[in-house]
Amino acid sequence: MNKVYSAVGHHLVGRALSSQPQTPNNGVATWNYLVFIGDAIIFFPFLLFIGYALGTLYPTLAIVEDPNPPAYEPLSANDSADAALSPEEDDGARARPVTSSLRATHLLLRSLSGWRSAFRGIIAAFSYAFLLNTITQILWSIPLINQSLASLLASLALVQLSAAWVHIVISPPSPQPFYRRLPPLRRTFEATCFPTFFAWLSLAVLEDGLGLFASLIGLPMWDRKNPMATPWTPVDGAKAVAFFGLALAVQLLLVVPTQVLLVRVQASLLPPDEDTIVPFDRSFEGKVEPALVGGKGFVSMRVALASFSRASWVRLYVLYAKVAAVTALAYLAMAAIVIPEIILMVWMHGKDRN
Repeated sequence: MNKVYSAVGHHLVGRALSSQPQTPNNGVATWNYLVFIGDAIIFFPFLLFIGYALGTLYPTLAIVEDPNPPAYEPLSANDSADAALSPEEDDGARARPVTSSLRATHLLLRSLSGWRSAFRGIIAAFSYAFLLNTITQILWSIPLINQSLASLLASLALVQLSAAWVHIVISPPSPQPFYRRLPPLRRTFEATCFPTFFAWLSLAVLEDGLGLFASLIGLPMWDRKNPMATPWTPVDGAKAVAFFGLALAVQLLLVVPTQVLLVRVQASLLPPDEDTIVPFDRSFEGKVEPALVGGKGFVSMRVALASFSRASWVRLYVLYAKVAAVTALAYLAMAAIVIPEIILMVWMHGKDRN
């Protein structure tokens, strides 16, 4: 959902800011900057938790989790939590997927290695983001390669690291660094090249398509040099609602399904000697044979989606809705702190000028 927030926020937040009185930078006291720096330091861990743990880690576990695991399958990664449950509580807990609840998912992760589990795999994620941006910029500098194509080529070049991140977050803690957990290049590329392409394509539609749609409907763009040039009107508000509705539809109907496809194919590449922290059907309803017995050792795109049940889709979308609600509440709480600070600063600045 972060793609939707950022795309819509560029237009709506910009318009909101344009309605604020503009004050010269030299009239802002030094302590004002210190206040904002302090806010950034305080808010950063919460923003990181929302964006990484809730927005990325939790949905990945939900995509992988099998809602109907065999009765004999253990949840070995959560032994400490299971041991504290009575038989009655244990039956009730296992009858419902862990990722059906944000609290249950949080407790599962915390049972692994405390609060740090909410950020498991974050070094690999940052490394992937850095390398993706670096490779994209390098390829973009080559004639006849635009930014979109450069991004696709960079994504394909990093399929091993992307799959390794999925393996890290769905498996118990390992002493191995992330770069030693890269799956074999040839098999990983064969399995994930097309899912990676479709995931890239869906994001391209979300970003580039929304930009084209905004131009077609005449959604006002915020001009930093002249922010009051185009006042906000009710018609502009209706256009913004249409823009947000389309962005949400593309996210739910295109981006999320391609992410499900990619993650499930990546998860099928998990080495057979590694456990998972949530129940995971490695055979994908008996349609995937391990490489050790002559099979490909990974799931096809068709089976990856077909084996994701209707209940799993509902659970995933409900999870996204919960994450969106928590995100909105968190930003409202931050706004409740920052807005009074801004009002106080403006008042004190006006008082100093008088």
